Amino acid sequence: MSSNAHNSGPTAHTLGPTPLNKATSPQLFTLQSIPGQGKGLVASRAITPGTLLISEAPLFAIPSAASERDLATHLRTLPKESQRAFLSLHNSRAGAGEPLSNIVRTNAYPLGPGSDLGGIFPLIARINHSCRPNAQHAWNGNEGEETVYAVREIKEGEQLSLSYHEGGPSSERRKALKEFFGFDCTCEMCGMLKDQIDISDERLRRAKTLDKAIGDARRVRMTPDAALKDCRELLRIYEEERVADLRVPRLYYDAFQICAMHSDKARAKVFAERSREARVMCEGEKSEEAEIMAALVKDPARFENFGTTKKWKLEKVPGGLDGIELEKWLWRET
Repeated sequence: MSSNAHNSGPTAHTLGPTPLNKATSPQLFTLQSIPGQGKGLVASRAITPGTLLISEAPLFAIPSAASERDLATHLRTLPKESQRAFLSLHNSRAGAGEPLSNIVRTNAYPLGPGSDLGGIFPLIARINHSCRPNAQHAWNGNEGEETVYAVREIKEGEQLSLSYHEGGPSSERRKALKEFFGFDCTCEMCGMLKDQIDISDERLRRAKTLDKAIGDARRVRMTPDAALKDCRELLRIYEEERVADLRVPRLYYDAFQICAMHSDKARAKVFAERSREARVMCEGEKSEEAEIMAALVKDPARFENFGTTKKWKLEKVPGGLDGIELEKWLWRET
C-alpha cells in the first residue's frame, strides 16, 4: 500500500516492463505475511542508512482523472503477469465500486513533484506504513524509476517502512490514515504510552508552527536571525522525533536560503552541503535535487535571491572552528 498520486490528466502510459528490483546484492529483504497488515517487506540482514533498497520502473503510469473504463482498457493491453501483479495490490476501498480506480488511488506514487501522472510500483507498494519510517521513496526522472533508500538503521527481521502521511500530531495522522487507507495505525509512534504521545504531539505541533514561520519571506528578509533560530529549533525537534526523511534536507535548504539572501556565502555553503548530504541519504547521488545542491555548494551566488541584502556579508568560514564551536558559529549563537 502506498500514497495516492495527485494532480492527474486522461491517458495511461506504460513506461517500462514488469518492474525490476535493482536492490543491491545479496538480497536485502523478503516478502512476508505480516499479521494484521497483509504482505510486507522484511530485512534479511542489518541495513545501514543510505543503502539503496529498491529501484523500480512503473508497471504503468496513469492520470488520476482516468475513468474505470480507461483503466480496464489499459489493463487488458498488459501481459498477464503484469495484470496479476496489479490486481494483487491492496484496495483500501474494497466493495465500494470502481475496484481498478481504487487500487490506483491506494497505491500510486506521483512521478515527481507536481507531476500529473501516478505510477504503479508493485514491489514498493508492499512496503507498509510507519509514522516514523526507516526508508524514503523518491522518483528518479533521470532513470525513470522510483527509488527507496534506507534513512535509518534497519535491523535484521525489521519491516521496511515508508510514511503515507507526513508529520503532524497523532490524532491528525491516524484520522487521515483511517479515512484514506482504511487502517488504524499501530506503528512505533502510535503505539507509545499516552504521556509519550502527548510529548511527541506537542513537539510536532511546534514543528508545524516553526515551519510556517520559516516560510514567511518577509520575516526572513526583515529578521533573519529569528528565522535562522527557528531553523535551529526545528532541527532539534526533528532530532528528538528521529525524523530522517525529506524534511531534513528541506530544512537545511531553508537555512541556506536565509544566509544566501543576506550575502553570507560562508554559512550558505555549509548549509548547502548539509542539505545535499541529507538529500543523497534519501534519494541517492543521482538525485536531481542533490545535483542542484551540489552546484550551490560550489557557488552559493547562483541562488536567485543571493545578496538581496548585505546584512551578513561573509566569504569564508573562520579558521580553527570545530565541534560545538563550529555549530555555535554556524547558527549565529555566538
